[in-house]
Amino acid sequence: MRQVYRLLALARRYGDSAVNTACARALSLDVLDVTQIASMLEKASENTPAPPPPPLTPTTARFARDPGEFQSHHPALTLIHGEQAARR
Repeated sequence: MRQVYRLLALARRYGDSAVNTACARALSLDVLDVTQIASMLEKASENTPAPPPPPLTPTTARFARDPGEFQSHHPALTLIHGEQAARR
């Protein structure tokens, strides 16, 4: 409940629109702490765009195998019926 009262005090101090903008930005960054929201408002950083995430670089797994290792190399079996089996 203290967090709610603190958020309401921030709204009275900085204005509703600034607090709403800061809360939206905090939620987009998965920040749920009112202290961080207050810090954003003090620094007036609620309107600055978030930095883009670093590009993902594809890495190979430590134990990655070539897909060819999983192919079976068993010879195909031939089914022989009736007379052919007797001749062999």
